[in-house]
Amino acid sequence: MIEVVGIKFKEDERIFYYSPQKLHLEKGEKCLVETVEGSREGEVSLANFFVEPDKIYAPLRRVMEYITDKLEVFEQKKERMEEKAKDFCLKRIESRNLVMKLVDVKYTDDLKKVVFFFVAEKRVDFRELLKDLVKSLRVKIELRQISRREYAKKIGAVGICGRVCCCKNHLKSFSPITIKMAKNQGLPLNPTKISGVCGRLLCCLAYEKYEAPAASSLFQRLSAASEGENMEVVMDETPTDTEADVQWNADNS
Repeated sequence: MIEVVGIKFKEDERIFYYSPQKLHLEKGEKCLVETVEGSREGEVSLANFFVEPDKIYAPLRRVMEYITDKLEVFEQKKERMEEKAKDFCLKRIESRNLVMKLVDVKYTDDLKKVVFFFVAEKRVDFRELLKDLVKSLRVKIELRQISRREYAKKIGAVGICGRVCCCKNHLKSFSPITIKMAKNQGLPLNPTKISGVCGRLLCCLAYEKYEAPAASSLFQRLSAASEGENMEVVMDETPTDTEADVQWNADNS
């Protein structure tokens, strides 16, 4: 058994497991944790508990330290700097008539670099914008274009199913989605029916991409066998298995 804590990040509903490193954390406490992009502030959602090793996605990153009053003051200062940089960038984008949408702004912990995340349908020439940002902020600037899927993941939304989008709720990465997946499942190829709020194909089309052809074939064979008989074939398709129940109907003739 491995001791872990559940950590949630701002604007993200998912819970990630981290090694507490002998720290005893309570729900609601704030701490700094390791991430791919460096340290990041998180909030404890699940206090220290033990799980089986096979329940953990490697590598298990660690909790670095508590958020003290001094660190909290620093985080507040960084947030104010990010808001100020975002406001300035939005004004420069508007003044230069650039066809791009600013999504988010993040400073690194050493405050020596700031990353501007944006979305755009086409390639954008932002060289003059970059000069404006460097001249005003006087730090290293990175303008990073993100996809429409990543944009939907950042802001969150509700899908056509009535639930929070998979990318925001639980997906850790994006898988390739093709129109063939919809065809295999017999879904209508109407873009409004199989597209998400991002305008791309629904991520959930991949959940049944392997079992759908087998299910369709099974349904066709059973339906053919039932011709002329007073019975009904009911399919139960899930991402892990496919079952068919043959139900006899009462003869009303």
